Amino acid sequence: MIIRELRNNEKYKRDMLFSVSFGMKADIEKSKTEEMNLIDEVFIGAFCDDDETLMAQVAVITYKSMYYGNIMTASGIAGVSTLPEYRRLGCIREIFKYIFDSDKMQKWDTSLLYPFSFRYYRKFGFERILQHKTIKVPFSALAVIPRNDKGVLYQSKDQLPELLELYNNFGKKFNAFFYREGGKYFNETPFKSGKYTYIWYDGGKPRAYATGIVEGRTLNVSELVWLDKEALIGIIGFLRMFEGQLDDIFFSTLDKNNPLDLLIDCDRSTSFGMYDGAMGRAVDIKKCLSLYPFPGEEGSVVIEVTEDFIKENNGFYHVKFGNGVVKVSHKKTGKPDISISICSLSRLLFGETEQKSIEYLPETVIHTDKEKIKNIFKPTDVNLFERF
Repeated sequence: MIIRELRNNEKYKRDMLFSVSFGMKADIEKSKTEEMNLIDEVFIGAFCDDDETLMAQVAVITYKSMYYGNIMTASGIAGVSTLPEYRRLGCIREIFKYIFDSDKMQKWDTSLLYPFSFRYYRKFGFERILQHKTIKVPFSALAVIPRNDKGVLYQSKDQLPELLELYNNFGKKFNAFFYREGGKYFNETPFKSGKYTYIWYDGGKPRAYATGIVEGRTLNVSELVWLDKEALIGIIGFLRMFEGQLDDIFFSTLDKNNPLDLLIDCDRSTSFGMYDGAMGRAVDIKKCLSLYPFPGEEGSVVIEVTEDFIKENNGFYHVKFGNGVVKVSHKKTGKPDISISICSLSRLLFGETEQKSIEYLPETVIHTDKEKIKNIFKPTDVNLFERF
C-alpha cells in the first residue's frame, strides 16, 4: 500500500470513488481531461503497490478556526471514501496516520469532520464537540418583536468587508467557529441561487445578518448572526417582512445555548429540535492547553492523555497557571490529577461538557478532588455553520 497525495491529473480517480461511495454520477471520460487545481485542499489516497490504482481517499481542507478568541489552524476532513473491494484493508487508518504525521504534512492545531459514524471516528481521536438547536415557529410568534425595514440584501462584493467583519466579530464568542476571509460562503447572486443574505443596520453600521432560502411556505434561516440583544431583535423584526408571503420560519443552525426562544412568543405551535454537529479533536494538545482559559488564581494540574491515535500525544501534561499566564510541559511520567482519553479531553477543551458531567466522560478517571477539576474545565459556546 502506498499513501500519497493525488496528483492534479488524477481527478477522474477521485470521481470514481465519489461515484461508488456517495452515489454521485460522474462522467469519467470527461474527468480524465480535467484537473483538480484545489486551493487549501488536498486529497490523500491509498494506492495499490502499482502506485496507480486508487483504493481509498480523504480530503483535507485547511481552515482557520476560533478557540477562546484565538485563531487556530484546523484541518477539515471530508470525502472519506473507499472502493468496496478494498474496505477491509485498513486504508483509511493508514491515510489518517499520514495526515497526522507532521513530517509529511503540516501540523494543524485541531481537526474537524462531519461523521457518518461517531463510533468509527472515535478510533482516530474525534468526538462530538457541538450540538445545534433548531426552532420552527409560525410568523405570528414573532409578533412581540416590532417590524422594521433596516435590512439590506447582500448582492455585491462591495458589501463583503463589512459583512466579514460582522461575521468574525460574532464568531469570537464561539469555539470551532471558522474565521472567514473571503466571500465563498456569501452568495452575491441571490436571485439566481434563491439564497438570500440580509444585513441589518443600526446607525449606519451592520449589526446583524440572516441567510436563508424559501422552501415551500417556510423561510429556512441557516445563518443567524448578531452582535447584541438589540441587533438580534432588529434582524428578527426585519424577517417579519416575510409574514403574509410565508407561514413559518425555521432556524436550522443555532448553537444549543441560543437565546432566541426567550425573545419570541413560543407556544405549542413551536417545534424545537437538537442534533449533533461536527466531531473534533485537539491535534496540538500542548498549544490547546496553552490557550485554554485556566482560572486566574495560581494553580496547577497534571493531565494524563491516553488512547490517542497520534501516539506522540500520549503522556503527562504538566500545567501551571495563574494571573493570565499558562505554562505547559509534556512529559513521559507524572502523577496525574486526571487521566483522560483524547476523545473526552477534546470535549473538555472545546467546552462541550458541563462541569457536573466531567466524571462521567468515557475513559476518564479523576485522581484528585473532583471540585478542583470542575473549577478548571468549564463549558463554553461552540458553533459552526460550514459543511464540508
